[in-house]
Amino acid sequence: MLISLFISFLLMLIIVFLPARWTSSQGDLIGVQKFHFDPTPRISGIPVFASFFVGLWFVDPPEGFYLAMLFASLPVFVFGLAEDITARISPRLRMFATLVSVAAAFFWLDIGITTLGFGWVDGYLSDYVVLSLVFTLLAVGGLVNAVNIIDGYNGLMAGYGVLVLLAIAYVANIFGDDLVLQLSLVLTASLVGFFVFNFPLGKIFMGDGGAYFVGFIMAVTGLMLGIRNDEVSHWFVLLLFIYPLYETAFSIYRRKIIHKTDASQPDADHLHSLVYRKLISCDRFKHRKVICNSMVAPVMWLLSCLGIIPAVIWFNNQAVLITWAFVFMLVYTVIYKYMASDKLKFNH
Repeated sequence: MLISLFISFLLMLIIVFLPARWTSSQGDLIGVQKFHFDPTPRISGIPVFASFFVGLWFVDPPEGFYLAMLFASLPVFVFGLAEDITARISPRLRMFATLVSVAAAFFWLDIGITTLGFGWVDGYLSDYVVLSLVFTLLAVGGLVNAVNIIDGYNGLMAGYGVLVLLAIAYVANIFGDDLVLQLSLVLTASLVGFFVFNFPLGKIFMGDGGAYFVGFIMAVTGLMLGIRNDEVSHWFVLLLFIYPLYETAFSIYRRKIIHKTDASQPDADHLHSLVYRKLISCDRFKHRKVICNSMVAPVMWLLSCLGIIPAVIWFNNQAVLITWAFVFMLVYTVIYKYMASDKLKFNH
């Protein structure tokens, strides 16, 4: 952890102090979902990727695991980073790269969803490899994209990622699963090195490469915990990630069904965007826009804990985990409807 933290922090520091023309562009400010006002480096994926795998080198994982993890994560990281640098990689191409990484993890690391806790469904998933692969591609691919979607405000994705990884580490420690424990803590250290520069002053952004990579490793680590420990329900993983997953599903519904627009096009109507526009009053922060931006993250961390805390408490109780998933979705929907209504006026 210390090695990963040091490398992540050092590389972030170097990027922050490099000339802005080397690490960012004015084009980074274009887009309805953008809320920053100066060109800012968004290549934090490089330090996070490098520090994670350097730290993982010292974990002494099972034979072949290190290379399998490295090569499986390369497509999703490289294509995301290419988008950060060129802004010319289409969403479809990035999704294809994500699915390639998920498929590689499925075959090389045996990271597949073969049980959901329902007998007749589990029979099909365990008996038909193709069906398990397709389900894993959809679930993990959707999760990776969902983590990227919530990467919209200073500290939001990184803080949420740390909470999820610590929850995985806690449960892994209960069962003495050292590999999953170490994976989660090493990635936590890499994220903390980024967090100190991103929150609250927004000196550097994660970018697509980093967000896709972090989402992929978190998903793989969470699934590994359930696969390696029968006492842990796969619904534990779902509840941990219910915030970004439901955010994405609700956004698709909102765009496609309600507004009749392209579901893949970014907009500024996510819940975190509404929190910024309607809940955060910049008067309290003397209209320092970067601080106003950063105050969104604690609100969303608190909401995400509605999924994370019950998941940790009832990690082996499928019925309770499913119930809490529905509770979260209900609470999220009610909050969104209220925030989007005319009852809550804009603060600024």
